[in-house]
Amino acid sequence: MKKIALMMILMLSVVGMSFATNNTESRDKNKRAKQTETKKNMDKEVRKHIFFPSNSSEQVSGQADVMFQVFPDGEVKVVMIQTKNPFIKKFIERQAQKMKVDSNTAVVGEIFRYRFTFKSDDSN
Repeated sequence: MKKIALMMILMLSVVGMSFATNNTESRDKNKRAKQTETKKNMDKEVRKHIFFPSNSSEQVSGQADVMFQVFPDGEVKVVMIQTKNPFIKKFIERQAQKMKVDSNTAVVGEIFRYRFTFKSDDSN
């Protein structure tokens, strides 16, 4: 009788772990899908707002490494900008204030890294 009880407990434990594993896998898939959707939304916002400022009288050449973070309301904030050009830094900060991702699909707290290269056309 004890052997049967132990076997039942063992079987229930294995079945319970199986359900827990499936549930964890499902959550992981959902999180990955949400991260992919957030990345697509971020890329769209970056293409829309971070571009070469052609109407500027400033010298706009240089690179910028930027980290953006997504907040609960879908707002995007600059976490870090590394650039030697102060005009590029101000431009990116100003444009980032306009960026927003869908808060229903966004992974809150997610940080995205981008590298931008700005080159002025000196032939004019």
